[in-house]
Amino acid sequence: MAPARGCSRATFLDRLPPELLAEIHGRLGFVDRLALAASCAARSRLALKPEAPCLVLPGAFADRITVFSLADHHAAAARATDPAMRDHVVLGSSSSTAAGWLVTADAQGDLRMANPVTGEQADLPAITTIPFIRPLGGAFCLCMGPFADVRFRGEAPSADGTFDGAWWGGRATFTHTADQMRLWFYRKVVFSVSASPTPSPRGYAAMLILSRNLGAPAFATAEDPVWRLAPSRDGVEDAIHHDGRFYSVTYSGAVEAWDRRGGGSGEFVSRAVAPRLAFQEHGLSRKYLAAAPDGRLMAVLKYSPQEKGDGVSFKVQVLDEARRRWKEASDIGDAALFVGVNATLCVAAREYHGVRAGCVYFTDDNIGETWLRHERRGAGNYGYGYANREANHEIRDVGVYSLQSGKTERINATLQEHPRWPPAAWFTPSV
Repeated sequence: MAPARGCSRATFLDRLPPELLAEIHGRLGFVDRLALAASCAARSRLALKPEAPCLVLPGAFADRITVFSLADHHAAAARATDPAMRDHVVLGSSSSTAAGWLVTADAQGDLRMANPVTGEQADLPAITTIPFIRPLGGAFCLCMGPFADVRFRGEAPSADGTFDGAWWGGRATFTHTADQMRLWFYRKVVFSVSASPTPSPRGYAAMLILSRNLGAPAFATAEDPVWRLAPSRDGVEDAIHHDGRFYSVTYSGAVEAWDRRGGGSGEFVSRAVAPRLAFQEHGLSRKYLAAAPDGRLMAVLKYSPQEKGDGVSFKVQVLDEARRRWKEASDIGDAALFVGVNATLCVAAREYHGVRAGCVYFTDDNIGETWLRHERRGAGNYGYGYANREANHEIRDVGVYSLQSGKTERINATLQEHPRWPPAAWFTPSV
């Protein structure tokens, strides 16, 4: 079917009845579905069926990215939107399963929002909007005294093994080069975009999680486009945007909700909303927080291989609000979880072709270590204690873990042929 003469493709598609447009979209392959969605106006895309979560991977060249569909097991090459997706490191994905936006960080330490399907992009506030972070000739300098005052509310940093108070002692400043910001300073960006009439960054709310040594979160919104650091004595490990607010889990297992304080200060403050998680420390490498399709909070615990030949493993705990306790669950019903350095997402598997219920889909989740392996590949000496981990592919590859069988599988063998830097990231195309 071709557009009428003098009628653009987008105009032609937008004139079709919504049910016919949806029927055409459902009959197309992955690449053509994305192309059709990108060609439609925002109001027409509302008729299209949402895509299953996909993977964004580096392409063969710097100006290309690869999008891999779980539904079709097919990869599509796309031009990397400059500058937001060129030589990108993905730090975040928008919270909605149909939002389709990513947050990326570049070699200058800048943070941007981008939609790989439509090519749209927008800037997030500069990190120097935090008053005690200042540029320093291609680097960024953090003034430790005021930073610690905010994070610990003026109290002394702890030295209980979770955070080493000695790490702070005697440091007036802490400096990273601009390129190191995305490796060792930023950890993750959790954000939400406005959904009316279609997802748009014009109404964003973002939570920036800093590295473990720094621990504190910072918040920014479209109405208040500066990063505002917030106190967190235990340090935020992971977070989600759910039901209109941010929820987080700390390194010690505290689960909190964040709200903006009134009075015009713009400050975000947290409060406990669940019992503290109980977990086995041995081998635990990461905790994630998720929201089930029915709204229940879920905690996903990732355990690293302990023996040669082992793969990563996961445990899931579900919050029983009535009894105020977390309960470990090997059967999560129709739910499927997606975890990684940029996103934590839970979907109903029945709604997405190719997504398996009761499974955890995962990607590599440490940008700094991934970069070190990338820099040292072929050198025979990885240093920093990563040699043993490098021998086990599952610690760095994408995969899917069955909670009932306890087995890990690769998602697709062809994914191993792609460059390993920047790390793969979860992405739900906006249609």
